[in-house]
Amino acid sequence: MKHSGRVTRTALAMVTVLIASVALNGCSAEPAEELTVLGPWTGDEEVAFKAVLEDFRDRFGFQPRYQGHRDVSQVLQVAIERGRPPDVAVLPRVNDLQRYVNAKQLAPLTGAVTTDPGAAPQLIKVAPKSGGDGDELAYGVAIATNLKSVVWYDPTELKGLGEDPPRTWDELVSLTQRKIGDEQVRWCLAMSSQPVSGWPGTDWIEDILLHQSGQALYEQWTRGDLAWNSPQVKAAWETWGALLRASSEGTARASLYTTFATAAKGLLPSGEAAESSASPPAEAAESEPRRCHLDHQGSFAIREYRPKPSQTPSPTPTGSAARPLAFFPTPPIGLTDTSALREVSDDVAVMFSDTEDSKDNKDTERASKLMTYLASAEAQADWREHTQDVAFSRRSHAPEYQDKALAAVAERLRTGTLCWDGSDLMPAAMATAFERAVLVYLEAPERLDSLLAELEASRLAPSAEWMALTCVPAGKKETER
Repeated sequence: MKHSGRVTRTALAMVTVLIASVALNGCSAEPAEELTVLGPWTGDEEVAFKAVLEDFRDRFGFQPRYQGHRDVSQVLQVAIERGRPPDVAVLPRVNDLQRYVNAKQLAPLTGAVTTDPGAAPQLIKVAPKSGGDGDELAYGVAIATNLKSVVWYDPTELKGLGEDPPRTWDELVSLTQRKIGDEQVRWCLAMSSQPVSGWPGTDWIEDILLHQSGQALYEQWTRGDLAWNSPQVKAAWETWGALLRASSEGTARASLYTTFATAAKGLLPSGEAAESSASPPAEAAESEPRRCHLDHQGSFAIREYRPKPSQTPSPTPTGSAARPLAFFPTPPIGLTDTSALREVSDDVAVMFSDTEDSKDNKDTERASKLMTYLASAEAQADWREHTQDVAFSRRSHAPEYQDKALAAVAERLRTGTLCWDGSDLMPAAMATAFERAVLVYLEAPERLDSLLAELEASRLAPSAEWMALTCVPAGKKETER
């Protein structure tokens, strides 16, 4: 997920309450054997993650105290400014890792987590880019990975329309153009989200660029070495715009006021999709979406397609869903074979350095044990169990899934080449500008040239936060490429 760089008075008030509630480092009332953990999961996701932390407590005797917030970046920023960061934080944007490494606020990983062969693909190595030179060290563990570069659909529905999953981009455009019922649209398109909107659109641009221009150019763009108004980047925007224009009239503009969780409900017949417990009240109050057939969304959206455990009237077998959903990968665009490329996003656990008033390194030792556990096969199995199998990671030798769609997600994460979500690698200011440009483009596509010029100006602004992480063959660590 993405983050907003703006802190409102309401957000600051919430941050203050959260800092107090998690008893961040420096609170004398906190028992010595407790660990503070901050992460992006709320609702059912928070319940599942807390269950994993309870398993850690039972194994090691340390009590992690978790606080979830949809805008981790703002909460962390205020906590750091007050000298009371959490012991461990889970970052939904990889680029935040670079920012904290630059500021020398993170402790590098050592010990078992760095020697576990199965955890090697999860480790993220970073070198500081400001405040003097430094070595490239492992600072982050990708404890949860979401597959992107896929389009979800209902096989029964598509078959009923006499259609097959497209294998090429031209076939996808042709499928989009075919007339369907007046009360239905092709794409479950939605741009609204909390804490910031626009990221579903940036996912589209990134995915198209990756499969239209290939890995090398995509990496050049994500590290800030390719102009936004280059022919290749502009072509990605125009390709997306042409696909949307081939869809139902008004789909693009309507998406500006629809959340991705609500749009996902349109993929299933009325009443079969689940209400998301992670959705804010404003999202829950949205009207029912129009029936749609294709949803370009990451694997985390499976939670929106399936009934919540609390809404299931009778015990549901692990891996089952309300309807058997499937996905097809983003087709190659042009003559280049890009079928092995997959865009992914990671939730990355990091460990903050001891504060200046720490009398010993026990906090870091306990946090290190938690980091090792979160990267372990045991923790992954726990997480999978508590999420009804909707949990994936880069860890080697993942177990098999009974559900066909979930098995297909796991298989794609074990094969091919995994490329990080482009905007997750960009400096916060650049990512925010990208998200805003997507929203403006959907409202006024004729402004594309001026939008790309504004994004290029943002790219040229000095920043030490650009990351140089490259795409990685599945199952290998970045340094083995």
